[in-house]
This record gives sequence, C-alpha cells and structure tokens, in this order.
Amino acid sequence: MKEGNSAWNPGLESEIPRAFRTLETIYRPENVTSCTADIDEISGETGLDPVELVVFRPERLALHELIIRVTADIVVLEGSDEIELGRNFRRVSKTILTRYIQPFMAELTQDFKQLRTQVYSRVEQVLVESLFSTPRSELPRKRFFSFCPRAGKRIKPQGRESILEREHRAISVIKEQGLDASDPLSRAIFRNLYHVLGCIAGNRGYLGPDSAFLINLTCNRICNTYGSEFIGQKIAPLIDRAIEKEGYTRITSVDTPLLISLKGASAAGKSSLRSMLRQLMSERGIQPGGYATISPDIWRRLLIDYESLGTAQKYAGRFTSHEVILIDAKLDRYIRDKADRIGALPHLLVDRFRFDSFSTEGIAKILHNTYLKHVNTLEMYFIVTPPHATVERGWERGLQTGRYKAVEDFLAHSVEAYVGMPRILFKWLAYDCPLFRYRFLDNSVPKGTFPGTIAFGTQKEMNIVNCSIFIDIERYQKINTRAKRAEEVYPSGSIMSVENNVGFLNQCVKKIPEVNFIDRMTDTIYVKVRNGVFSIADTLVFEEKQRDAEHSRIFDVIAPDLIARSRA
Repeated sequence: MKEGNSAWNPGLESEIPRAFRTLETIYRPENVTSCTADIDEISGETGLDPVELVVFRPERLALHELIIRVTADIVVLEGSDEIELGRNFRRVSKTILTRYIQPFMAELTQDFKQLRTQVYSRVEQVLVESLFSTPRSELPRKRFFSFCPRAGKRIKPQGRESILEREHRAISVIKEQGLDASDPLSRAIFRNLYHVLGCIAGNRGYLGPDSAFLINLTCNRICNTYGSEFIGQKIAPLIDRAIEKEGYTRITSVDTPLLISLKGASAAGKSSLRSMLRQLMSERGIQPGGYATISPDIWRRLLIDYESLGTAQKYAGRFTSHEVILIDAKLDRYIRDKADRIGALPHLLVDRFRFDSFSTEGIAKILHNTYLKHVNTLEMYFIVTPPHATVERGWERGLQTGRYKAVEDFLAHSVEAYVGMPRILFKWLAYDCPLFRYRFLDNSVPKGTFPGTIAFGTQKEMNIVNCSIFIDIERYQKINTRAKRAEEVYPSGSIMSVENNVGFLNQCVKKIPEVNFIDRMTDTIYVKVRNGVFSIADTLVFEEKQRDAEHSRIFDVIAPDLIARSRA
C-alpha cells in the first residue's frame, strides 16, 4: 500500500486497469480454457456478454459446486465476525476438496469431456434440422472459438422465404421445442440455443453460415451451466462421505422456515448486525448451526490467492466479482431445486450485496417464487448508513480483509441501495404470504454501537420512529457519486430539502393501511394514519415533536390539514 492512501484516496480505480484484467478469475488460464482476446472479439460481434463466453474448466466448476453445497448444506460456525466465518468456511471447503474430491478429479474430467461430446452432437443435430441442410463436413478448428465465418454457400430459401426469415423461424421453433422439452439436458440445449441465436440475430441481424461457430458458443454455455450441475451431482456422494468422515453437521430443513435478509449498501454495516441476529434467532429457539448463512464475500479467498497479486492486491475483490455473481446465481437455483424436491427450506440468514439484490425483476424468477412457496416468515432489515460513512467504513474493512473498493463504487452502490429499498419494500408488502416483517435501522452510530430503529412493521402496519432519517433514504438517492471528499457527497440547496424528499414517506402513508408515528423515548403513538387519513393521537407529544424544525417541516408538507387543525 502506498503511503498517503486513505479512505478518500484508496489508490485504486473504479474499473480494473487493462494491465490487470487477465488477473480476473474468469480469465485466468488455470480456471478457464477460453482466450481473453477471442472473448473480446466475439462479444463485439455477437452481443453476448464477455462473462457468458468464458469456458470454465471442470476443476473450476467442481469448486463452484463445492462452495454451493458447503453454503447450503453444512453448518459452518460464524464466530465473532465475518472474518472468522470466512476462515471456518475455507477450512471446511479445502478439507473436502483436497481429501475427497481431488482424488477423483481425473474421473470427473473424463466424464465432463464425454458430456461435452454428447452436447456437441445434440446441438449440431438441432441446428442441422432447423438451419442447415447438411451436417458440417469438417471437425471443429483447434482454436476454441471459430470467429471468422468460413466462406460457404447459403442454403437457398424454399419458396419466397428469405434467409433471414428462415433464421428467425428457426429461432422461434427452437424456443417452442425448449418449452416442450421434458428432460433437463434437452431443456438446457434448447434454452441456451435460443439465447445464443437470439442474441446474435438481435445484435448483427443475421446468424451466418458457420454452424461450428454457433455450436461451440452454445456448447460452452451449456457446459458452464448444465455441466456445472452435472459435476455437482457427481461430487455430491463425495461430499456426503466427507460429512460422515469429518463429523460435519448438516443444515436441517424445517416446516416453518424463517428467512432473515439484510439489505444495505456495500460497507453499510450489515455484517456488524450478526451478533444481534444470532441473539434474535436464539430467542426464537434457533441455535447456532440451526440455519444457513449466505454471505458470498467469504468465498473470494477460495477463488483467488490475495497474497500472490503483488501490486494488484487492492483489486482482489474486483478480480473475483464476476465469478462470485455466477456462483451466487447457481446457489439460488440449488436452493430452489432442493426446496422443490423435499418441500422445505432451512432457516436462512442472507447477507449479500449484488446487483440484482434490489431489483424486483432480478429476484422474481428464482428466489421470489422459492420464498413464496416455502418461507413461513420473511424478516428484512434495511440498513441506512450515510453514504460518506460507507466510504470510510469500507476503507477500514479493506485494511482488515484486503477487499477494497474505489470511492465512486461505494457511493454508486449507496445510490443503488437507496433507490432499491422502496421498491423491494412495496414488492413484499403486496403479498399476504409469507408473513413479512421489516425494520429500517439507523447505522449512523459509532462502530460497535447497536443501530437505532427508524421504522418497523408488517404488511398491515408501519411504525415510524424517526421520520427525519426516514426521508434520508430518498435524499441518499441524490448524492454526488463523483465526490472526492466527504463534504462533496451531499448536494446543497433545495435538492436535499424536505419538500423534495418526502416521496417515499408519502407512498408509505398511502399504500399501508395503518401508519403510526411513535416517540422513541416513551413508545407513545402521537400521530395515526388510517387509510391515508391523519389524526393526532397525543397532542402533548405531537406539540413537543413539532419543536424540532425538520420534524415540523415534514408534517407541514405531508399533512398540511392536520397542522391547520392543530393550530385552530
């Protein structure tokens, strides 16, 4: 670390420098067989994301599947903090990998090779039947990706159907075949073919005559997804043996699972709530080891050796980001499939910040349906931390864990989090099941101090304890993400005024049947809102609260009639 680096000058950029790009785990040759130069070229031509084009080695996929199963199936004790949880997780994972999986790696690799051969043949058959009249006449090139289309004769369209019409018709047929497919491999083949062909056609307008190119792209994607599940099934008995021999404890599923989800910006202090949550679970009869903890940040040191990175070590967290997101998505599917298979879930503590974490579209497909089907109670904790403080907390975290972020990343993550909080709150308020409990916590307190409550409630009722900090959720959506100092983070003038930042509060008042404003010191309800209608419940407390200038301004804006009546 260079002398003079600090929270506001951490010594790294928001984007990985080009010279360091090949240090990303999805590009390292020990993890993948694909070539970075090929990936860039093909991504530009096809419109497929570079992450979709990497080709993981079977050994790396085995590590993915091991991480998934240790997270979801094996009790890993947390200890006093996230660092200790990470150490315990790595110890268990490395023991299973070295003693129980690696002795069978040659066999796994051979099985994976045979799977790829089978997938290649199946994909080729589908493309021959739908797009190409004759099978390819030559073997695939040695180069993994055949990018440049070979000169070839296009098939003459029958009747008046053009080549583009035939290609688009074939894509539609493949989609229908995927919807009708009954076995997992067939579904994977048609789903991935549809994705690859649709993306290419949408990006450049046509598919082209090179069948080997299309087959390879599709096979790579299938082997990264279905192939990963295939390896997971192969190593499952090996993990079972490890659990038995090493004396590990399995996480048990329950009939009425509780899911606790922590929502907040990066470095907002989510992990610091762990001790409080363990106590909460204990009070409900859920002892340590009685729940699964999902905290993807602890996977990073399994994916890359921080100490080997030299001057690039500050980017270690970034080097693993794409792979962590891929494993996290696989974990979601594993939890869903297991829950559907046995009809139950374990208690879950979910502590993660990922880009779809606040996106209603992102969670709806997999996790949302799983929660609706299997979770009895969902408890969500929204951690509200001033954005400038996340920069400073993040720096301190980096000094402890080696996981750093650029200032701009911390501030951008804050905006994403505070924009997303209202969305995800109203999403779950719209459902009667599971029982949804939520609590907004003020973490603008000294580190190690328990955060204060801003608001709490259920689908039917919200109780607001601190309306000034509640409207900060909207204010923090408008910060300056290019700030270089703490004092530059918050815009001046009317942008941060009460009048321009009560939108979320007004939505809550309108959409939640009962809203109570509560005095923190006495637990007295001083204002009630029933179906949008305000009334004063305790005049003395209300008048006392109105002595605070910002509190008074908030009620002037959201309930002018109430203020007029109180002054009459």
